Parts: sequence; structure tokens; C-alpha cells
Amino acid sequence: MPARPTFRPSSFRLLRFSVPCVVMVCFCVSLCASPASATIHYSVSLAARETHEFHVRMEIPGVEGALELDMPVWNALYQVRDFAARISELHAETPSGAAVPLVRLTPHSWRAGPCTGTLVLDYFIFWNEPSPFSSDLSDAHAFVNPAMVLLFSPARRAEDVSLEFTAVPDGWRFATALDSGSNSSTFVAGNYDALAQGPIEIGRFTDFTFEAAHRPIRVVVHAAAFSGGTPAAWSREHLEDAARRIVESETALMGDAPFPRYVFLLHLGIGGGGGMEHPDSTAIGAASGEDPVPTMAHEFFHLWNVLRIRPQSLEPVDYTREQPTDALWFAEGVTSTIAAYTLVRTGLWSRREFYADLAGQMDLLRSRAARQFQSVEDSSLAAWLEKYRIYFRPRSSISYYNKGQLLGVCLDILLREATGNRQSLDTLLRAMNQRYAHQHRPYADTAAIESLASELAGRDLSEFFRRYVAGTEEIPFDDILSRGGFRVEHSGESTRISDAPVTGLPLAIRESILSGRSLTPGN
Repeated sequence: MPARPTFRPSSFRLLRFSVPCVVMVCFCVSLCASPASATIHYSVSLAARETHEFHVRMEIPGVEGALELDMPVWNALYQVRDFAARISELHAETPSGAAVPLVRLTPHSWRAGPCTGTLVLDYFIFWNEPSPFSSDLSDAHAFVNPAMVLLFSPARRAEDVSLEFTAVPDGWRFATALDSGSNSSTFVAGNYDALAQGPIEIGRFTDFTFEAAHRPIRVVVHAAAFSGGTPAAWSREHLEDAARRIVESETALMGDAPFPRYVFLLHLGIGGGGGMEHPDSTAIGAASGEDPVPTMAHEFFHLWNVLRIRPQSLEPVDYTREQPTDALWFAEGVTSTIAAYTLVRTGLWSRREFYADLAGQMDLLRSRAARQFQSVEDSSLAAWLEKYRIYFRPRSSISYYNKGQLLGVCLDILLREATGNRQSLDTLLRAMNQRYAHQHRPYADTAAIESLASELAGRDLSEFFRRYVAGTEEIPFDDILSRGGFRVEHSGESTRISDAPVTGLPLAIRESILSGRSLTPGN
């Protein structure tokens, strides 16, 4: 899930979050939906590519009386973006074309009816924003985030849905993790929430599929023309090798592969950067020549952290209002910790690159005066303010991505130190996977993380959480990192991290973090 432009250091991991984002998915409803009694059908025409307007026809069978229709006010980013403002020519009718009364109730909801039988909603919706967090229709391609294009009925939200595309140009193909329907241009889902989690790329793209973790992995590339040839970072050889390493490393870390197939949708050199996670896919944007692999490592780990290991305050998804949580520092920031671990553990990063990134994160936090006044829990809750540029001032806010990533490393070292390297951030995440994701239940936000971390550590960690997660005390990075076998040196505003000349437990901690192997002192 994505962060902020003004927080971008020289390290590339924050690059992928060039806009504030994050994930909003359904936990049990979207992943474990039961068959419904009726199928709501959407037909989306791509004919109006010149004016960037999707033409949508929604058919709802079995209507008796009046029915409320809503357009989500937010999706993907933690921002209220009022997608209803993009709609034009909305009207309701019967299948034969007879008009049905339609009255607006709120800026984003309507009441249609009375009606008996099938109700049809017909409208255009404008999208011309190439970005993982938006939708886009042009002569070059179409990219659809369904919750930004399709109305839904709150009363019928749990019913089966089908989505068909029409007026698709010759030669255009489809890429999505959604299940196929009756033909190559139709897709189905168990409910609106599951459909909302299936972004769709339509156009002339390159793609390849390979197997990793005993699952088919598809990489889809929609790339801008690049003078001088394709950058090495966009080559199939590089992307396939990196994706394979990421998938195999992170599934091994968590001990499962909770997806039937996975799709990386890459938009390279086109539109905004960043990444958006979904249960069986991710949509990623990268700037011209930029390597998308760091973002791939982050977004793939969201398969667990935030999508399946899910904060209680994000459940159930409410498309009609803000839905704050104090746990984004863990859902996003600790996902960045694991992404960095994955990159160094798989050899996609050198030890020096890992250290440079960690030092850059420390420098970034130190550059934000707001760290003295805003806790990382507060930053998590305030994520919904990120659509306002003034909120990015160094005096106004810190990034829950940035501080959360650093807290992840610190918590990892403390867990390892308290248990002789037997428990760690890795085992904490696996325990959360077993206790919450496998039981199909969300966790009680930061309080549950603190409780389980203390349980694994065999001692009370409430002081750490009180001072550095809920509070604004300066994190003693030099001290904590030294206990993990790292040397921290400061020169002016810059930090440098390297191996400390240590033995015993600190050496075991450092090498375990960097390798992903469980080492004991003296081993």
C-alpha cells in the first residue's frame, strides 16, 4: 500500500509509494463468499475511449419496490475521493427501456423505484488517470479498479456478480486475477467486495507466466516506449527472476501460499508510481526507467499483512465513509520492513544497499519535526488527511510507512534478544497468520500486536509500545541496533550503518535478520 511524495528519501522503497495509499479489502466476505441467489450483471463498454468514459449498464434481477444504489466514496487510497462526481447521464429503467424513478439521497447514493423485476442502471463515468490507485480509459489501454467504476446496492452487496466488457478493440487482451465467466471478456465474483479486489488491465501488453511456490505467477507489463531500448530493470529476465525470488522467499517465511494464482500488473513509465495490493494480484506503477521490484516485494507481502492479517477497525469495509485505524504503522510500515528483508535475503539487494536504506529511513524520520508531536499511531489514524498537501509539511506529520519500518526492525531485535534469537518479527508474523488469518478473524489493532509480541518475548513489552508507538519519545536507534550487531555512525545529517565487530548473540541476531535463517550464538 503507498505513501507520500514529500517523504521520499534517496532510498527506493518509499519511491513506490508516490501517493498515499493503502489497501482496502474485505476479509471474510470477499475471500470466503457463499453463492448468492441472484447474479447482478455489469456491462462496461470501452467505446468512448476518445472521451475517457466507461459506459456502464448494471442489471439487478428480482427487485420488488425501491432499491438504494451507492457509489463508493473511497477505494485503494485512504482518501475520500467521491467517485460519484465522475458520473454523468445516470438513469434507471426496465430492460425494455421504460423509465424508473431515480432520486438522489446523498452526494453518492440514490433510490431507484418502485420497480418489479429487473432494474437497469445506465451511466457514463470519466476516468483518465493512469495510476494503480485510479482507473484509466484511452486509446492506449483500459485499467479498471471496479469499485471506482461500478455502483452497488448495499442491500444486495453479498450477491454473485458478473462483469462483461464490450466494444473492446481488436488485439486487446485481458489480465486480471478474477475468475473467467462465460466468455473471454466476462469475469465473475462471489460478491461486490470480491469484484472490487480484482483490478483489470485491458490492452496490448506483454506477459509471461511461471510457477513459484507451486502456484502460477503471471507478470503483465504495460510499458511506455523508451528511447535507447528497454531498460534492464524492465526486462523479462530481471522481472521473472525477481518475482520468483520474492514469491518463494515470502511464502516460505509465512509457511503458506494463500492464493490460487497471482498476477503482477505493472505499468512502467506511464502515469503515477506506487503499488496497490489485492488478495490475488497487485497493480504497480513505476517511473521511467525505475525498477518496480522493491514495490513488488512490498505489495506481495500484503497477501498476509493487511489483506489476511487484518486490523479489526478495517472490518467490515465501509465504502461510504472514512475508516481509520491506529495500526497502519504495522500494516504498512512493517510490510516495508519485511520487503527490505526479502530483498537482502534473496540477494536482490546487497548488504550495503540494505544498510543504506535503513540509514536513509532513520535520516528521514529525523528530518520530520513532527516526530516530536505526532506518534506513529496518530499518523496512522490521520492517513485520511494525506490528500491535503499542507499535511505533508515536516512540522505537520510523519509517515507511518517510515517510522513503522524502523519500529519493525527494532521490535525484531528486541524479540530476538529476549529469547536468545528463538523469536523474531518473522515468528510474530507467522503467529498472527495462524491466530488471525487462518481463523478468519481480524486482530484488535495495535493492542493485539503488543499482546502477542509480549507473549512471544516472554516479558512485558508495553513500555516499548507506550514510548515509541503510542508516544513520541525518540527511539534509541543506536542502542537497539548495536544490540542487533549493527554499527551506527553519524556525520552531520547523515547516518551510516555497517557490521559491528561482535560475537555471540548480537552476531547471531544480525546474521539471522540478513539471511532469514535461525542462527544460535556460536552457530
